[in-house]
Amino acid sequence: MTTRSLSLLTILAEADLPRIHDASVRVLEETGMAFHSEQVLDNFKKHGARISGKIVYLTRKMIDDALACCPKTFMWQARNPDKTITIGEGLHFQAGGGSTNIEDIDQGRRPSKLEDFINIQKLYQSSKVIDVVGFTPVDAGDVDPRFKHLYMQREILKHTDKPVHGHVCGGKQAGQMLDMIEVAFGEEGLLKKAHLMGLSINTISPLGFGEDQLDTLVEYVKRNQIIIAAPMAIGGATAPMSHIGMTVLVNAEILAMIVLIQLLNPGNPVIIAPSSSFADMRTGAYSAGIPDGMLHLVTQIQLSRELYGLPTRVLSGACDAKVVDAQAGFETMQNMMVSILAGADMVAHACGVLDGIMTISYEKMIIDEELMRRASYFRNRNIDLSEQALSAQIINDIGPEGTFLMHQSVYDNCRDFFQTDVSDWSNYSEWKRAGSQDIVQKANRIFKERLASSPEYILDQETRKMLDLYVNKIIGQ
Repeated sequence: MTTRSLSLLTILAEADLPRIHDASVRVLEETGMAFHSEQVLDNFKKHGARISGKIVYLTRKMIDDALACCPKTFMWQARNPDKTITIGEGLHFQAGGGSTNIEDIDQGRRPSKLEDFINIQKLYQSSKVIDVVGFTPVDAGDVDPRFKHLYMQREILKHTDKPVHGHVCGGKQAGQMLDMIEVAFGEEGLLKKAHLMGLSINTISPLGFGEDQLDTLVEYVKRNQIIIAAPMAIGGATAPMSHIGMTVLVNAEILAMIVLIQLLNPGNPVIIAPSSSFADMRTGAYSAGIPDGMLHLVTQIQLSRELYGLPTRVLSGACDAKVVDAQAGFETMQNMMVSILAGADMVAHACGVLDGIMTISYEKMIIDEELMRRASYFRNRNIDLSEQALSAQIINDIGPEGTFLMHQSVYDNCRDFFQTDVSDWSNYSEWKRAGSQDIVQKANRIFKERLASSPEYILDQETRKMLDLYVNKIIGQ
């Protein structure tokens, strides 16, 4: 059977790819990158890198060797084997991270608490779209910050059984979170054999790498876990005010991270994760909804996919709207659609994000699930071009001014087409009789129903006790 699908979006010609790569390499050879970690500097020194103070200068050979070590695909294992995913095959959606506020139409915008963090993990678990849970969709602002990572990791493991994304919290704390996931899986030493957790690591653009980020990266890589290399440069502020100039800078930072990872643990899985955008130069503020950010991301996706052959994750669900309105919808769909049709392997911050990642909306989480389904439908939907699909005989059978409604082909094919979860496709009279709810009101009802029907725990009682013992022991020290 002959089928066709939408072609992937591209901006760069084939000859442009090595030019951008070469420019990134020159930056790392001539300007270098600052690494604020003595153990990392010692590691680079051991492998023959030229170092001046905190600046490391990487050679083309070091970069080429590191790229050759990176796996093209790998498994991200879930506690429920049916939810394990293969990165580099198919499209996957990941939880958001970094917001400090929660919002709904009942209580408005407010600082988030651990209860909100738990609710969101439950919604991720019940989602038919979200593949990777965890991260920090909202802050648990009401718990002791010294032990926040423990509380949050415990709740992730109690309420979900999908692949888990961690968060940067320093090397010691990262090690504790990794210990806890081994407890939940019930096999000591499993981290050395399987990839159970991923972690987004941000640089300090331009060309800097902070101590906490490096300590956390080292802890993950020592235990063979996934690193998502995610610079968050801002064009016009911490990156050039040029689409390709920002790609060169961001790519240089990604390559430097890949070299470090592969020196520490050759073959360690890496996901290239451009997460940058441009500033609104009228105010100097970061803009998540500016179309130019997506033009940059298309070039980075294309570079990663066509030149390096490595999986790519992009920050694509964010918007600058402050409430769930038309702006939230069109900016989110713009970002999601472009990144998915450009060939990203993963989409992050894809569920509920408002206000440039500062806020998560419960209602927007539900609406964004449909946006994700719609965008991925365009990429995954194959159009049948077989002789039968041409339907000439069916058209002839119906004839002029007939109806196809009762034809067997309609019954055979109607369930193959997209169906809405939250949008209303009824006519006005039916919508009026159903209560005249707009999409935000409907989403409010849906998220509450899903929370009400969520099980109290996913994790068994014995394992929960073991996690509690682990957490209490650390807190009591």
